[in-house]
Amino acid sequence: MERSFIARNPSVLIFLAILSLFTFGVTVLSEGFGIGVISTSFVKTLGKTLCLCLIAVAMDLVWGFAGILSLGHFAFFGLGGYMIGMWLMYERTRLIVAESLAQGDIPPTAAEVTDAIGNQIFGVVGSSEFPLIWAFADSLALQLALVVLVPGVLALLFGWLAFRSRVTGVYLSILTQAMTLALALYLFQNDSGLRGNNGLSGLQNLPGVSAPQSVVSVWFLWASAVALGLGFLLAAWLVSGKFGSVVRGIRDNEARVRFLGYSVEVYKLAVFTLTACIAAIAGALYYPQAGIINPEEMAPIASIYLAVWVAIGGRGRLYGAVIGAGFVSLLSTWFTGGQAPDVSLGFYTIKWVDWWQVLLGVSFVLVTLFAPQGIGGLFDLWARRRADRHGADLGPDDGALREKEASQ
Repeated sequence: MERSFIARNPSVLIFLAILSLFTFGVTVLSEGFGIGVISTSFVKTLGKTLCLCLIAVAMDLVWGFAGILSLGHFAFFGLGGYMIGMWLMYERTRLIVAESLAQGDIPPTAAEVTDAIGNQIFGVVGSSEFPLIWAFADSLALQLALVVLVPGVLALLFGWLAFRSRVTGVYLSILTQAMTLALALYLFQNDSGLRGNNGLSGLQNLPGVSAPQSVVSVWFLWASAVALGLGFLLAAWLVSGKFGSVVRGIRDNEARVRFLGYSVEVYKLAVFTLTACIAAIAGALYYPQAGIINPEEMAPIASIYLAVWVAIGGRGRLYGAVIGAGFVSLLSTWFTGGQAPDVSLGFYTIKWVDWWQVLLGVSFVLVTLFAPQGIGGLFDLWARRRADRHGADLGPDDGALREKEASQ
């Protein structure tokens, strides 16, 4: 009798239990729903960290399991943020404009309201007209659909062109980085339709919601936790079946998998597109908690950081990606937030705000050289030491040749 998915993957249940306990604990200690031990700003930091863990799971799926080192997944992350940010900014501005114009003696026309909204949003870049890409900004349902559709279509087109040409290895990584750079440079322009370098701001204010930020931050924490749990569950389910076996085979020996009759390009494209959608969902939850998004968030260096997180956590281990992203994100917040004390060497004072990136780079090099399995590998080592497999059956039947006998 075949065991269930959870029975074959107990780590999934453990992960979901830990995530649930973590979310419950933060809620109880928060200012919005609990005793106020954890500040609202730190609740937002934890919520954003969960979103970064979700994109790390996507990165591990495409790189750790399929062997595709994408240096462009943060572009999809940013696109997801822009899509939901457009609705947040439009609706919030519409409510403000409508309230302001309603104070006059003559009710404003629809055209006057639209012009006023456009002037408020795009006046910073010297315009007042809505670009075509804002056509659905007044509809939450359509913008939520675009959160997945826009990055998904971009990933599908890019992946189809790259994989059908059989671009692999470092060349594919360079192409994904070039795609990210081109997108970021385009968004920096004022005529991109997304306010250029100014980006979208005020995203933390939910339109029509009067609840304080202490409450809203916990709502987003819950949403981020649910998204991470579902994303982890989906990724674990995919890699535990035939699909996972094929993509691991592609990672280890693409030519042999192709010789066996599998359509390598289709599998690669499926993984690349799916992970782009997961990254976009993570971005759509991240930036309302951050409050602002601009093209700098999509710079190629961000995708490189993502690869570093996964490598430090343990590539090819979904929980390792979560550990790496969570560990580095929280540690980065501690170092760059001025909480880490400076270290005086007499002739020089180490200020971690300036040296944090150097420390991260050195950590990546050390992990690559001396601990290629990352932090997650430590859990595997601990599990192997606990496992007592002496005398286990080596065959499918009871009484088959056992390990001890085979070693003699």
